[in-house]
Order: sequence, then structure tokens, then C-alpha cells
Amino acid sequence: MRLNILSRQALAAAAAASLLTLAACGGEDDTTAEAAVGDDGAVCGTEPLRFSDTGVEGLEELRVEFEDFRVALEEATDLDVDFQPMSSRTAAATALEYDDLDVLLTGPTEYVVLKAEADAIPLVGVTRQEYRPAIYVRADSDAQSIEDLRGAQLITKEVGSTAGHLGPLEMVDAAGVDPNSNELDVVPLSGTHLAAFASGDGDALGSGIDDLGELEELMGEGNVRVLAEGNDLPNDLFVAREGLGQDCADYLRETLVENQDVLIEAIVSTGENDKYDRSEFVAASDSDYDPIRRAFVAAGFPEFTDLPDDDE
Repeated sequence: MRLNILSRQALAAAAAASLLTLAACGGEDDTTAEAAVGDDGAVCGTEPLRFSDTGVEGLEELRVEFEDFRVALEEATDLDVDFQPMSSRTAAATALEYDDLDVLLTGPTEYVVLKAEADAIPLVGVTRQEYRPAIYVRADSDAQSIEDLRGAQLITKEVGSTAGHLGPLEMVDAAGVDPNSNELDVVPLSGTHLAAFASGDGDALGSGIDDLGELEELMGEGNVRVLAEGNDLPNDLFVAREGLGQDCADYLRETLVENQDVLIEAIVSTGENDKYDRSEFVAASDSDYDPIRRAFVAAGFPEFTDLPDDDE
């Protein structure tokens, strides 16, 4: 009789242990399932992800430059991705604010405005080679420093260009020359600034350091020199609309970084985005773009949203 009692006690203990083990396994499965939900595109919903680039106008041009990237992004995220062409920075800001656009590739100047207007979320930065502003003068110029440009005429790229307008004006301001006074005559030119300077217009030129080669071709090697070179500019970046939510933004950020080799190759493979050759996807935070905000102020735009747009 005692043996039977002991047997029943042993069986009961074994059953209890089994139940505890099953409960523990079940808890692990639930945790794993919850983690899996956070690790896939379900956190971004079921609607197609709408993508655009502020530097590309029109659906056909988007297809030419980014179709390979769109396909690669679909495969990486397991989400449908559609193009949503934007005609301007202003249009992109409105689309982000009113949930008509989800992900945007943009430049640092555009980001500052998009953050102010639509609270865009930085996802990842996209590095660029030789992305610095510079100020050029002719080889026979008497100017030896930026301070020597007082009273001179400075030609720049169009208003709002990061390396060709805002960057050079921030350099001038930091050197103690006020670009918004009669100390300096600033002449922005859209698309013709290099040719204008090469033909004899202006006393100095503000443009990207990567334009030196083209200037030497236009003017002849030895006929132009770099008066001053600025610091590296903040990266281009992918941003997301605020309405996507933090979970989706985190998922997109991780996916972009983890698949960056394939995605960057897809961007540059068309031959239309050579500026991203040898680029990397890196961490991006809002404070990275404070130098651009200072450049806005130096250029006379303390209210960032007052910066003229291409279509204005």
C-alpha cells in the first residue's frame, strides 16, 4: 500500500514538472512571437510604402533613377513600395505632413525645412565623398583670406544649395564678413555659376570642393585656386513621415543599414546618382544638421521655412 502511495506521489510530481515546463516553453514562444512581429514589415501596416526623392521631378524620372532601388527596397522590407513623385521641397513637406508620402531621400538643406514643416523623422544618413563647400578665386587675385573679400562680389549657386550657397555664406559669416550687408555682394546663379565665374564675372565663387576639376577644365589648370575650404557637410538622408510611428521607423532604419550594400548598388547602378558612389548608410540624428541651421541664419533665413523653393 505504501508503494502505491509513493508511486502516486511520484506521478503527481512528474505531472506538475511537465506542466511547469510546458508553461515555460509557452512563455518563450509568446516572447518569440512578439519579437517577430517587431522584426518584420507588419509594424508598418499593409499599405504600400510611398517613396520619393526631392532631387527628382516626375514619375518617369523617378523610374529611371530609382526603379532598381524600389525593387531592392521591396525585397529588403517585404513591403510593397510605390513611387510618389514630388515637384518640389514644398510639395514633399506637405505630402509628409498630410500622410501622402512615407519615405523620402533628401539633402541636408531640405531636411532642415522638412523637419520644421512636417517633423520628418531621420532614418539613416547617406555619406558623400568630397561633400564640402569652398570659396574660389582666380590665381592672380590679391585675396589671401576670406576677410580680403570685403567689398567684393561673390557668385554662388542657386539660393538654398547646400554646398554652393548656404555653405559658402556660413564660411564668410564665420570669418567675420557679413554676407547680408554691403560688405559683400552675393550673386546667386542657378546652373551657370561655374561658367559665369570662368568667363570673368565676380571676384570669387562659392561652390562645392568637388567642382574644382570642372573649374580647371573651364579656366585652365593653374588659373583658379581655393581661397578657403569648409568642413564636411552633413549627410544626405532618408526620412520618414512622423505618422508612420516609431516602430515602423525603427524597422526601416534597421533594414536600410542591414541591406545597405544591395540598396546602394541599386541606387548607383543606373549611372544617374554618381554622387552616392562609395556611400554608406550611417546613423542620423536631428542634431547632425545644426550646422545647416547656422548656415540658414548666416544666409539671412532665420525662419527656415522662408527659404525660397525651386518652384517659387
